[in-house]
Amino acid sequence: MKKLYKCLRILLGVLLIEEMATGQEENAALWGETSESSNYGNWLPTHAVDGVLTTWAHTKLETDPWWRVDLLKVYRVNRVTITNRNDYASRINGAVIRVGNFLNVYSNAICGVISTLAASATATFSCSGMEGRYVVVHIPGDQKLLTLAEVGVYGHLAGNRAVGGAVLQSSTSGDWFAEKAIDGNRGFQLLYTGCSSTNNETNPWWRLDLRDVYGVSEVVVTNRNDCCADRINGAEIRIGNSLENNGNNNPICAVIPAIPAGASSNYSCSRMEGRYVNLIIPGDWKVLTFCEVEVYGYLAENLAVNGAAAQSSTSADWFAEKAIDRGLQQLYTGCSSTLSETNPWWRLDLRQIYRVNRVVITNRKDCCAEQINGAVIRIGNSLENNGNSNPICAVIPAIPAGESYSYSCGGMDGRYVNLIIPGDMKLLTLCEVKVYGEGPCLKRSFVKMLFNSSKDLTDSTMRENVLKQLESALADRGFTDVTLRWSQTPKRVIQKVNAAKAGTITGLLRHYITHHPVPGILTSGSGSPGRFPSGGHL
Repeated sequence: MKKLYKCLRILLGVLLIEEMATGQEENAALWGETSESSNYGNWLPTHAVDGVLTTWAHTKLETDPWWRVDLLKVYRVNRVTITNRNDYASRINGAVIRVGNFLNVYSNAICGVISTLAASATATFSCSGMEGRYVVVHIPGDQKLLTLAEVGVYGHLAGNRAVGGAVLQSSTSGDWFAEKAIDGNRGFQLLYTGCSSTNNETNPWWRLDLRDVYGVSEVVVTNRNDCCADRINGAEIRIGNSLENNGNNNPICAVIPAIPAGASSNYSCSRMEGRYVNLIIPGDWKVLTFCEVEVYGYLAENLAVNGAAAQSSTSADWFAEKAIDRGLQQLYTGCSSTLSETNPWWRLDLRQIYRVNRVVITNRKDCCAEQINGAVIRIGNSLENNGNSNPICAVIPAIPAGESYSYSCGGMDGRYVNLIIPGDMKLLTLCEVKVYGEGPCLKRSFVKMLFNSSKDLTDSTMRENVLKQLESALADRGFTDVTLRWSQTPKRVIQKVNAAKAGTITGLLRHYITHHPVPGILTSGSGSPGRFPSGGHL
């Protein structure tokens, strides 16, 4: 009898795997941890996830009996399936299905209610992506008992950024397509079902396009469950924004020494930023095989979204703002464009000074992709020449139609990001501009000054009056967002001076600009970017 049950369980396992592969979802209950309010004899809570329809979980007669599966991680649950026992079918009537993150049964949200279910029948309850670590089935009331033949929980790990991404690999062995590594089927239950694999080749690789830039906290890789577990050995996980060498030149998050057959290993990437996640095994005669890749992290902040855009001219309704609307670049909708002119430009005001690490440019998807060719990316704080005299971050030789290219700016400081195409009869079109960096940065100028004054600057009121005079002088020259303060009390020095100049401010002796404080007497805080006025620099 035990052998018969074993064979039956294997056959049922095959059916479960086929359902998962077809439905593109995983039955997360199969590797969860089960419990119930009480056990009736040997009818344990694990019987509800063992794949055997002739065994079931069974509580004692009690008040509010319940059964629970801990999925071990938070899932976005799409549906729950309940299979009833083959006799005493009415005992499941009135059971409530809940999904959530609480051990208290009633604190979790209701997915569905089982009014009635025929013997041996299976019902599916839609949970519409409810998030939770726990799935609970309970029957409210006194003198109740709960029996469940099988429970299935289908969905995806919440926050798994790989879901919905686009994948590619260097080659494909049979039907072991790249997409199978992000289909939600970890391939735990049967041999190689739901896994990706390359051919035997030099430097085999697999790449995931997250479709946006993420700060990647963790990558989880699941190995195949049958033979050949060593085919993952030595694989490098790389994360970044470059497609150079198919993305395999991006920085390394981790190297996989080995993963046991059927096991999942987690690799911390410390919020490395990137759009592409690659796995590659360096060397000749290598095969890259794995069953699932999960990516966890947070969408990197695109500083452009909260900025203000302007351009040298506008063609019809191709407004400058369309390049920072995070829109989909379908044909020519959602793009900015100038008229055909000399030196067309587009400018983004980040509103504050940022340390810019990277600029991502998306080209139009229809015709005229060459209109971006030769564009110069400039970053800085000056509006001289409409910002087009600021330092250069990069020059764009070309971007294929509909593609996004990333340009490293190495932490350049600036409030303005400009794109300009030098030359006559040029037209500048942009479908999306994204800016990533750190900040806002506090710009400080430390100024050491010598005053000729008959006033006593050791007096706090007198010092404040001097600051007001300086702020007024700066405002007259366009520096309105400036805060001045004394970093230390001025020291009084008695000198012989020309009486005609007594009581006047002679000007600046020394002027320092730095990101880090240096000793000084007068400190100028965060302010509008640019140079201090000539004739004293303050």
